Amino acid sequence: LQAHKKEPGNLSHAALSWVQQQSDIFSNRARQLQDALEQSRSDQPASLKNAVASFRNCRMQYKKFAFFLEYFFPDQAYIFNGPPVPEVDPYEDEVVDPAGLQVIGSLLLKANPYPDKMKMVGQAEMLVRSSETTRLLLGDFKATDQDILKSMQQELIRVMTLYITGYDAPELKTGIAEAAEALAAMDTVLPAYTGNNAYRDSLGYYLTAGRENLKTHTDFDSFDRLFFITRCAQPIEKWLSRLIIKTGPDALSALNPHADNLFSPSALDKNAFPHTEDQNDPRIVRLGNELFFEKTLSGNGARSCSSCHSPDHCFTDGLARNKTIDGKDDLPRNTPGLLYAGYQYAQFWDGRAASLEAQINTVLNNKSEMHSSGAVLSKSLAGHPVYAKAYKAIWPSDSAIQPDRIEGALAAYIRTLAPFSSDFDRYMQGDAAALTRDQQNGFNLFMGKARCGSCHFAPLFNGLLPPQYTSTEFEILGTPADDHFEKPRPDSDAGRFNFFPVPLNKGAFKTPTVRNAAVTGPYMHHGRFHTLEKVIEFYDRGGGAGLGLSVPEQTLSSDSLHLTAREKTDLIAFIGALTDK
Repeated sequence: LQAHKKEPGNLSHAALSWVQQQSDIFSNRARQLQDALEQSRSDQPASLKNAVASFRNCRMQYKKFAFFLEYFFPDQAYIFNGPPVPEVDPYEDEVVDPAGLQVIGSLLLKANPYPDKMKMVGQAEMLVRSSETTRLLLGDFKATDQDILKSMQQELIRVMTLYITGYDAPELKTGIAEAAEALAAMDTVLPAYTGNNAYRDSLGYYLTAGRENLKTHTDFDSFDRLFFITRCAQPIEKWLSRLIIKTGPDALSALNPHADNLFSPSALDKNAFPHTEDQNDPRIVRLGNELFFEKTLSGNGARSCSSCHSPDHCFTDGLARNKTIDGKDDLPRNTPGLLYAGYQYAQFWDGRAASLEAQINTVLNNKSEMHSSGAVLSKSLAGHPVYAKAYKAIWPSDSAIQPDRIEGALAAYIRTLAPFSSDFDRYMQGDAAALTRDQQNGFNLFMGKARCGSCHFAPLFNGLLPPQYTSTEFEILGTPADDHFEKPRPDSDAGRFNFFPVPLNKGAFKTPTVRNAAVTGPYMHHGRFHTLEKVIEFYDRGGGAGLGLSVPEQTLSSDSLHLTAREKTDLIAFIGALTDK
């Protein structure tokens, strides 16, 4: 990590001192965990309880300085608390092995953890060694007060979107208590900040209130997440953002520093996502809008973008799978919706396109979909006076219509398809009457017991991973060929593996948004799940592995969620509240 040019302030000094102290304690807790795991025996149940208790203490201690480590030393943080499954890096063409507390938790809390005892001991030993190097990392470290405040901001987002959903401790269900430790750490360090006492004191007030709420209501399944987010976390976010803005200009990131809160329509800055043309130019957006409905973009002049992405169906088609452009065969996958598609780093179900422009180019040139080409686009639009004139007004220096400009204009229009006008959005912006009690309960289930929010991340409820929102996640669910769960058949679609042939990608698909899901069925990549009831039943039964299929790399837990009939109904009610108006 390069040292920052600005001199560290009081807050930076306080944070560094705190982290040094807490990392030393973590090192001791890691040794205790290693000892407890080594001493665990199948014929001594108390030894297993001791190992679980040591594991819990280790996790709690980590959250006392995670805000700092995750922001400034992410590689070290990955060793401490990385995902429990191998990560496929598409840029380096390699698989990153899992490490740390999540790996231990996934093994320790199984019905029979003893066959994996030495693997857990090895992970704990690695924790000990890595924790001993933390003080060395901190030796020449320097950061500004703004850096520390931004690290707290990202930790707050983790609290709202990951910790209280049980993202990194699903079996232990300590997410609420861990969130309390995270807020307590920030509340302890913050008083050292002297830049703006009024903002600091307001922030401190709500941090204390948030801590108390988390400590008073510790039961994971019954915790009122909606109350915590709206009454505690959003005020914390508000005052923290004001402090950050007061410390000086901020670099462009996916998070808009001027947004009211994470659930504001402007919380994520679309300009931070991959794009080619000036998507803020209304002329380009207008041209893209008109071209979206233009059939001359297709090779036979019979199909437009809107033919498969109809505004009347929330920019889907309402079909399990649409037809090829000649109408002879079904396309291989369900048509994904375009609402909020601009907030992604991967397009298509398998993520093979890195931008909307690349996705549009692929569809236009696909013989089964639009069966067009760059030459066809240039010629057909040049012969259309309205489009030719509009193009020349925007790009006067181009001697001919460039296909990539057309793709950029279409993408600029699609990026405007983010209305944030649902009942849920109105509730999160202060309209307390916008959600029914059933819908509120459904949100708490979605973000808690049902574990939906640990893959469909807030605020978009898709695979855009918080807190930085710089990557899109893929999951292996073991989705069967249809929704006949009593006699499940494996699906033949290999998903992401088809273009990125790493075994861990077999059956992996992008996590789509749940926004507008109530009105955009049928569901899943093949469109073979006909109702939301079937979708929820599939997850409740533990995905394909839970149904009895062989899915060795499934990233979804195969354990049942044990949802009641009422809970399933409330979940569907909440999903309905995500329908845009």
